Amino acid sequence: MSSLDEDAVERAAAGLRLKLPRAAQRGKVGEVRANSVGSSMDLHDFRLYHPGDDIRHIDWNAVARTGDVVIRVRREEVSPRLEVVLDASKSMAVSEEKATRAREIALFTCLLAERGGLEVALIMAGGRGRKATGANVRAALQNLEMDGRDAFDESLRRAPPLRACGLRVVVSDLLFPSSAIPLADRLARGASGLCLVQVLDVEDVDPTGGSGARLVDAESDEFLERILTPNVIADYRERFEGHQKMWRAAAHRVAADFVTVSAAEGLPTHARGALAPLTEIA
Repeated sequence: MSSLDEDAVERAAAGLRLKLPRAAQRGKVGEVRANSVGSSMDLHDFRLYHPGDDIRHIDWNAVARTGDVVIRVRREEVSPRLEVVLDASKSMAVSEEKATRAREIALFTCLLAERGGLEVALIMAGGRGRKATGANVRAALQNLEMDGRDAFDESLRRAPPLRACGLRVVVSDLLFPSSAIPLADRLARGASGLCLVQVLDVEDVDPTGGSGARLVDAESDEFLERILTPNVIADYRERFEGHQKMWRAAAHRVAADFVTVSAAEGLPTHARGALAPLTEIA
């Protein structure tokens, strides 16, 4: 398990605050979310029905159009809440630096939200889905084992359901073969703003090769014995760039920020660099 230096995260967050979404976006059923601040009766968004929701809020017209059971969400459910979704699959722990950076970014975002008076929820999608809120977030991140044997999109299906929120931040390497569009749509649903933070190890971006190297699936532990020749590496890089292009397009489609963070660089560098879409000077 990688270490998490909470004091270092506090220092990186000094002088910054969370940048909250200000522009309206479109929900799954094509309705525009309201920007104006209003009472709890002001309609703000739509989201999928979760067990326990008040059935009086079901929008039957939306159900007829989409086939999904959709409920109307009021403004008070959305604006004061941050939701951080952390990929806890084994691929996030292929190096200590990658695991540490992912947990630091999750804590960094939660810390800024707490300072701004927002309700904070952390969803961890790994071997078993877990959720932590408020004061329990730090302990959950300290004790988190990135042990999921399934890809992030599959683990997320077993995690606690996503709720309507003002801002949703997703921390993952996004390195799985599934199409980006369905997952991006799902992650954007019910959120006024979405930021996808991709954490990559050096070897994710630029595999070094060599006669003793082999390709290993971090989740399943299955491996393919291949010498990483220049041609193999060139093919990987081409596929990797295509994968990145797919995710950039999916993020643009749902009006999300998409940032890539190198695990080799420390959080202070990213706090005022790659993570700029999430922060502003306090």
